[in-house]
Amino acid sequence: MSTQSLRFGHFGINCFDIAAMADFYTRVMGMVIADRGYVPPPGDRHLVFMTLDPGEHHQFILCSGRTEGKIEQGAFRGGGHGSAINQISFHCATLSDMRKTQARLAAAGRNDGTPINHGNAWSIYIRDIEGNPMELYVDSPWYTPQPCGEPLDLSLSDEEIYRQTETLCRSRPHFELAETWRAQLATKIQTTLDDISRR
Repeated sequence: MSTQSLRFGHFGINCFDIAAMADFYTRVMGMVIADRGYVPPPGDRHLVFMTLDPGEHHQFILCSGRTEGKIEQGAFRGGGHGSAINQISFHCATLSDMRKTQARLAAAGRNDGTPINHGNAWSIYIRDIEGNPMELYVDSPWYTPQPCGEPLDLSLSDEEIYRQTETLCRSRPHFELAETWRAQLATKIQTTLDDISRR
């Protein structure tokens, strides 16, 4: 069996106000600053390296010096339009964790999130303080082909959200349990890696 030689590493964005953005992503989103410094020479580009995983020095990099574009505002239903970044996604373990993060965002003035039921996941789409599109999401135990986007009422109990989501997924073609779909995807990835290693 081949080992995976390539995997996603990290994501970086340029910022208008790097201090405000570092505060937002640590205080509101719970990221930890692993390192910070300046690009030499001339040393005018400030970098902040952030992570949520102790095994990764950085998963997210903020870089000063953004000059183009504008700060986008307003609700959206996934995938940012009008900005260079499509979205920055944060996985939440449970619906309760996602609601708590949503409350921190609201306390930070970001209260125009759009909750969406994708069937295979529950999401809230919202912007950071510089208008970059963000997603909070929780995986569901089911698979349904994407894209799929139905309204999500987070005031409902977890049990009711689960019931509605299972009904949604079973009503669409190609319903599977998520674990079955992931096992098939793992086989597909391994086949691809094997093919690449033979080249």
